[in-house]
Amino acid sequence: MRSRLLAALAAALIVAAGGLPPDAARAQGSSGGMRAVPSATQQPERVTINRISVEGVPKQSTRNFVRRISGLTEGQQITLPGGDAVGEAIRAIYRSGLFSDVSVARGEPAEQGGEGHLVIRVAPEPGLAGYSFRGVDDNTEDDLREEITLAQGRPVRPADIQRAEQAIRSFYSSEGYLLADVQTRRQRTSGDQVRLIFDVDTGKEVEVENIRFTGNRVFDDGDLRGAMEETQEDRWWRFWTSAQFDREKYEADLDRVVDYYNREGYYDATIVDDTTYVEDGENLIAEVRVREGDQYHVRNVEWRGNTVYPDEVLTQALGFKEGDVYNSRQLQRNLRGNRATNDVTSLYTDRGYVRFNVEPTVQPVRGDSLDLTFDITEGDVYEVGNVKITGNTKTKDYVIRRELYTVPGRTFSRSDIKDSIRRLQQLGYFSKESIRSGPSLSVDQENREVDMVWSVEEVSNDQLELSGTYGGYGLVLQTSFTFNNFSAQNLFDLSEWQPLPVGDGQKLSLSVRTAGLDYQNYRASFTEPWFRGQPTPVGGSISYARITDNYLGGRRRRFGNASSENAGIFQRFGARAFRRQRLDWPDDNFRISSTVNYNYYRNDERIYGSLPGGVSQQLSFKQGISRNSLDNPLFPSRGSEVEFSLEVAPPLADIQFHKWRFTNGWNVPLSQNGKLSFHVGTDYGYIGSLTGEDVGFQAFELGGTAFDYSRQSFGTDPIFMRGYPARSLNPVNAQNEFAPGRILNKYTSEIHYLAVDTRQLRAAPYLFLDAANTWAGFDTYDPASLYRSAGVGAKLYLPIVGMIEVNYGYNFDRFPSENVVNGQRVLEDQGWRFQISFGGKRGS
Repeated sequence: MRSRLLAALAAALIVAAGGLPPDAARAQGSSGGMRAVPSATQQPERVTINRISVEGVPKQSTRNFVRRISGLTEGQQITLPGGDAVGEAIRAIYRSGLFSDVSVARGEPAEQGGEGHLVIRVAPEPGLAGYSFRGVDDNTEDDLREEITLAQGRPVRPADIQRAEQAIRSFYSSEGYLLADVQTRRQRTSGDQVRLIFDVDTGKEVEVENIRFTGNRVFDDGDLRGAMEETQEDRWWRFWTSAQFDREKYEADLDRVVDYYNREGYYDATIVDDTTYVEDGENLIAEVRVREGDQYHVRNVEWRGNTVYPDEVLTQALGFKEGDVYNSRQLQRNLRGNRATNDVTSLYTDRGYVRFNVEPTVQPVRGDSLDLTFDITEGDVYEVGNVKITGNTKTKDYVIRRELYTVPGRTFSRSDIKDSIRRLQQLGYFSKESIRSGPSLSVDQENREVDMVWSVEEVSNDQLELSGTYGGYGLVLQTSFTFNNFSAQNLFDLSEWQPLPVGDGQKLSLSVRTAGLDYQNYRASFTEPWFRGQPTPVGGSISYARITDNYLGGRRRRFGNASSENAGIFQRFGARAFRRQRLDWPDDNFRISSTVNYNYYRNDERIYGSLPGGVSQQLSFKQGISRNSLDNPLFPSRGSEVEFSLEVAPPLADIQFHKWRFTNGWNVPLSQNGKLSFHVGTDYGYIGSLTGEDVGFQAFELGGTAFDYSRQSFGTDPIFMRGYPARSLNPVNAQNEFAPGRILNKYTSEIHYLAVDTRQLRAAPYLFLDAANTWAGFDTYDPASLYRSAGVGAKLYLPIVGMIEVNYGYNFDRFPSENVVNGQRVLEDQGWRFQISFGGKRGS
């Protein structure tokens, strides 16, 4: 032992005295490749460089590069051996990443005066000729190349290879292959380059078999596993999600477990430690040890620095009172921002206190109690400054500005921004992504103003529909155009046609439906959403239809007893004018509407048996009130749409009736991002007579979808219902004949998931449950007697085509068919039915 110590001490003295041979005296840097080579027998001395040579690289340009990055220059005085300038030169060259070995040595003997010649010797890293994979399929190879940062022609260092291997392992780990192994082989090629081959052994896919908790007394393992959103055990019945293990998601889930305890009042709860290991090469076991602590209650709430609101108002917004169980999530949401925007911060920011800030302090006292103290900085009141709009390539500024609540000079309010976002989304002119986060804000401290920039991205919401149906009435073709951002003002300015004038927010619709000369239907409508600069939509439509008895094949409508012996013609001309007005009370989501309808009918040979032969006229007036708070007109995830209307056709013309309708739909998000949502809706209707005489022409027709109606309905309201054919659920009278439906009850519910949300396509699969029926009058009305259906479907929205809906529904109840046997109407059996429709709203 002693002899070894003496030998080590002697060796150290020899090195310190410079007594080792030159090759042994090279100082190896921390990288393993940096070496300064002094003369072994010389004492440190000041040397003036008279020449610098570079060896080890063939190109003069590379030699010049090495000299430049070394920082050494001719005429510079340095200390040899071991000077700071030499050491820094070696480190600078190595940091370039181009060389695996660097050394500096003295060259030819120094001339008189102490001048010297330095030689920088470098060993270049080999360049990358390329790389490939073994054990990887083509699709995965493309994904791996996006993860690896190696570039062809660049030098390849060992650290670069290690990073590439780690990127491959991380990729497979995120895919569930936690035991994936990577080995790299180097192949030298011509020109001093190297090709890398990554041999990948993915191993078995590892899934979470079990998550075990210890230390938990209050909540069982199932409760804690339920708090983990991304890490789930592999169970056969959980077919909709994967049990793959992701380390980052797992760590986030552990935080959610702690948050779950905090929400239940366990302020001190923590994860003590956790362990994960793999059994049998594919089953991952996670063991988590928790410390629950005690459940805490709020003892006292104190506010400091508040002058705008009294303590009582702030405490009510906070939602805590003495004795309540502490809930960390509720504290943060009611303090910083909740969905209802009635939190403490919103109270201030809705009144212009842009610089408002609150700092909470949670102080444990007396074992299981907490004192909550909130220090408030209110700041000054700010107003809205400049409001700028960018990105609107088609829609004019004023169309956007009239929907904004953020008006210059108005007190700043976060709620105004939220309401403006909702109004812009309802227009349907812009992508949700561009307006979801609201405007960018710039605070002007000097003028106490907040400048805003609304950045929007235009999307096309015009619709072209080309469809055809074939049924008992032959082939019917339909073409319709809907321009939702039309500009009538620029109709005669050819420079604005791109391909039509757009940008003023008006709506123009044109449609043609025909089966040749025997059936034709034309319709045109126009809407001005802001009449005379006010949020008062006005508009109108005109339509014309012509049907011959040849089209109906000699048949008559199911309502009436007209003869089919003689051919005839049915014609209808219709005109409609409407006016809607936005209300300020109870809130600006309310609308009232007024509509005037006029229809002229010519019914030769009584093709439509419920109308008298010859000419009939109808003049009706409709008044309605509605409220719409949907966050999106096509795929709403929250909000509601409610409408109540009364239409009266006085006996001034040939047709008289009064019609009552009440429809409503409610949407509730089921996920944090709003992609999963629940919808429930109802539709009630009643048609009555003003004179006591039979209404005749008016009815509710229940069943099918819009695509199932191969011919136009006149004087009836089609009520679509999935799982049943068109018009199949109308009442049957005592004579086993179909009768007009005067009373309507319909209920619908859906669970939607917005699976695709891009500019080119939006798609939402759904599950549905419907129930509905119609009755001829109150004498047969039974609200518990409903036809029921359930199934699956999907709504697809393509900007140029519009909404397409497909569904596959099962009818739970037998329904009357067209066939009558022995005086009894045959009932259709239960079964599945595929249906498709164009246009329409959720649940329509």
